[in-house]
Amino acid sequence: MRIAALALAFVACNGTTAEDSGSIDCSTLPLELPPAVAEATGVWDTDRGRLVFYGGDIGPPVNCQAQTSFTGDSWAFYPECGAFQRLPATGPAARGRQASAHDVSGNRMILHGGRTRAGTTGTYTQFDDTWAFDLVTDSWSTLSATGPGARVNHALGVAGDKLVLFGGNNSTDGASYSPLGDVWQMDLATGTWTEWTTTNTPSARLFHGYTMSADGGTMWIYGGTANFFGPFLGDLHALDVATGAWTEVHAGTGTAPAPRFWGNLVHDAANDRLLLWAGHDDTDLGNTNELWSFSLASNAWQRVETGDVLFGQANAFCDFPDDFVAPDLEAPERRNGGLAVMADGDLRIFGGEADCGVLNDVWSWSSATGWSVESRSTAGEICARTSAGGCTTMCF
Repeated sequence: MRIAALALAFVACNGTTAEDSGSIDCSTLPLELPPAVAEATGVWDTDRGRLVFYGGDIGPPVNCQAQTSFTGDSWAFYPECGAFQRLPATGPAARGRQASAHDVSGNRMILHGGRTRAGTTGTYTQFDDTWAFDLVTDSWSTLSATGPGARVNHALGVAGDKLVLFGGNNSTDGASYSPLGDVWQMDLATGTWTEWTTTNTPSARLFHGYTMSADGGTMWIYGGTANFFGPFLGDLHALDVATGAWTEVHAGTGTAPAPRFWGNLVHDAANDRLLLWAGHDDTDLGNTNELWSFSLASNAWQRVETGDVLFGQANAFCDFPDDFVAPDLEAPERRNGGLAVMADGDLRIFGGEADCGVLNDVWSWSSATGWSVESRSTAGEICARTSAGGCTTMCF
């Protein structure tokens, strides 16, 4: 799989010019792939036509249990080249489960929090620092050494000259959680954090999907959980940044996605909707590759891509037969903990954790054409996606 992916990248790089991509001479990009990774965060860099992402956990799970190994690398993926580039930038300490936001006017990606540890057992060290990655110079700088408190799996967004943060988890024990429901603002000019008393604030949670409106006026959060073992949440809330008032836009009942944690929420401004991709739901399927659309005009959910369908039953915890699902082979692997962005009108996704490991694939989706693969994963996919036949178990 790795050789095939590198070959595809080589063809793309040598068949595309700098004029085609508008940002880089594809022939200068190395034939290098990032490791399979979950918990990375990133933004779409419109001016340079690339997906920029940072950090995450590259430790492949064993028996569905995390074997943590954190990275502090920054990468870019250029769709026009079909190729990746490691960005030689020294910045935050290696970490995963951080939150990121796109400061469009400042031409930078902003990052807060996250966690790390040495080895695969023991408590975690959590971070409370805030960093900015300059998308013009590909360099990191510190915005604030301390903030609203160390945490992971929170929401972050840029609203004009303010950074807005909601929720997360501040437990350093990987087997227990302390959900948070606080809201904070940081002045981007001074780096000063201030707790913000909002109204009708959602319940404390972590692993929620989040996104900001294109104009920075609204933050949306979706789902998540107060406890990794459930119940999972399926509610959708909107924060009016001008007034500090939250509104429950949808309770998650009726025609709606199954409650889930660690899905990706993005704002598709051109079509006045939100898109919800993947996550781990509370059905027997678990990790999903569904894609849902939420109309901001009618406040209604619609499933636009079904993805894999549950076909069998797990034999036991983390023991999946080869017929566990009827896979949609035209869609990306089921996952949670990946990243998703709106990229020049299309949804683009990268990485995450699947039933069979972690991933490093890139796919794009549009209403007109559906899913298109841009870089195949070198790990983490089920046997049926990578083999012409002969699968005896789902994960080889």
